[in-house]
Amino acid sequence: MEIIRTFRKCISGPRLYFLCSNVEYSSESYQRNSIEKCCDIMFDSCSWIITIVTYLSPFIAYNAYKHGPEPYIAIAKGTAIPALSFYILALILRGAARTANPTYAEFVNLYYSAQTSSDKEMRHNFLKKYDFEFHHWSADFIASPNNSSSLETIRGYTVPFLLRPFYYIVATWLAKPLAYPGSTYPLNAILRSQLDTSRLRYLEKDNVRRAKLRTVDGCEIDTMFFDNRGSDNDKGNTLVITSEGNGGYYEVGCFEIPQKAGYSSLGWNHPGFGHSTGLPFDTAEMNSIEAVYEYATTELGFSDQNIIVYGWSIGGFPTAYIAHAHPNISSAIVDASFDDIIPLALPRMPQLLEGMTVRCCRHYFNLHNSLLLSKYPGPVRIIRRSRDEIISTNERPDGNRGNELLGALLLQRYPTIFGDEEVQKYVRSWYAETGTITRRLSVPGELDRKFCATTVGSLPDREESYPELGTGLSTQEKIQLAYYLFDKYLTDFDVGHNSPLPPKHFEVPWKHSDSAPKN
Repeated sequence: MEIIRTFRKCISGPRLYFLCSNVEYSSESYQRNSIEKCCDIMFDSCSWIITIVTYLSPFIAYNAYKHGPEPYIAIAKGTAIPALSFYILALILRGAARTANPTYAEFVNLYYSAQTSSDKEMRHNFLKKYDFEFHHWSADFIASPNNSSSLETIRGYTVPFLLRPFYYIVATWLAKPLAYPGSTYPLNAILRSQLDTSRLRYLEKDNVRRAKLRTVDGCEIDTMFFDNRGSDNDKGNTLVITSEGNGGYYEVGCFEIPQKAGYSSLGWNHPGFGHSTGLPFDTAEMNSIEAVYEYATTELGFSDQNIIVYGWSIGGFPTAYIAHAHPNISSAIVDASFDDIIPLALPRMPQLLEGMTVRCCRHYFNLHNSLLLSKYPGPVRIIRRSRDEIISTNERPDGNRGNELLGALLLQRYPTIFGDEEVQKYVRSWYAETGTITRRLSVPGELDRKFCATTVGSLPDREESYPELGTGLSTQEKIQLAYYLFDKYLTDFDVGHNSPLPPKHFEVPWKHSDSAPKN
């Protein structure tokens, strides 16, 4: 009877990748026998076939409409029963092969014990010991319903009810692979081995915790926490929540940058990326970062004052959202990101589809970072890649959409300074420059740093706007203050979009009180 129970578990159990040993800082790959390998190849082949058919489905539907559906119906009838039989046979054979493998039999019995256990430490220890197909694992943390998010306050368009099926197909079939290629099966399959190996590097460490979070809309988010508290460096008491780009994963992305700089860090994969589930629409992204934030504050024990949010590329959206939703978060760093997705989406689509592109983006991918970030009152640093070829509309610094993100933020915070027409001319010229010296030389007169520091240093640190700054000042004084603030908010990094940020460039954002005269 025991072997029958084990066989049943082996049929439905997850794939096992590695056996980890965080005590000896070593690990080994799980050795599948030939039958299990063949069955896994069969299942992978089925997934590829389903993916290809899914992407070809609009063309198949059009051809069936023009020439009749009979050939496709005949194919479906002729392959349905053989395919189902093939699938069931592969499940049984793989289950038998796993049952005969003592390593897997031991794993699967421990897996189901840990899976159903309410003992958090037992679950944590199991995740430290094995690396496996994570979507089978039950959630370690479930987000509170009151943390559900909404974009209705900034959504510019809602698709009419009757057109939603059409726009949903466009969003999932066309827009999602373009905006979030990391959520597609081909990229996940191609990178699987590299992601597994990179994730193993973390699991072997004592101070790392992996967990699955369930969001309010049912997405399951794979997270990794690097705990640097208790180290000799005080930075370890600050948590950096990192949000990856549209082709990035915490295993190989910006998650490790804060660690190398001495901070604790919490990385997560977007819905559909790696072992996370769901579709990366805007509401799913917001609910995901809300779950990550709640996990950080309730389970990991970090207060808002000890949390920095850092987003790279498209990860600037969840970063801007969570900063605006929780204004007491210490600070926000936005790296190689943009103000709004529309100006980047339109040039990549035929002009004929401009209206559909705007409506689809506004309903499903309303990544309006500048509107969200402008509502956050805390310190912000914007990192601009001077040779960014992805978010620039002309592949030059002046076409970088990070300029518009910075400009919108400065205009919101200091409207009297940056709303001045003469100041705006200088700001536009600074966008084209990649060095502080060239910008400084364009400022009229000698830069009075003491005047700038004293004027700005007297302002409170956490307010959305400071309309009083600049009142009664001359145009030259406004330009000097504009340059001073521009230089404090922007960090130029002379590389392309996909180059990793060196830890030395990971700096806590400047705040007004940093410029106040020291006693």
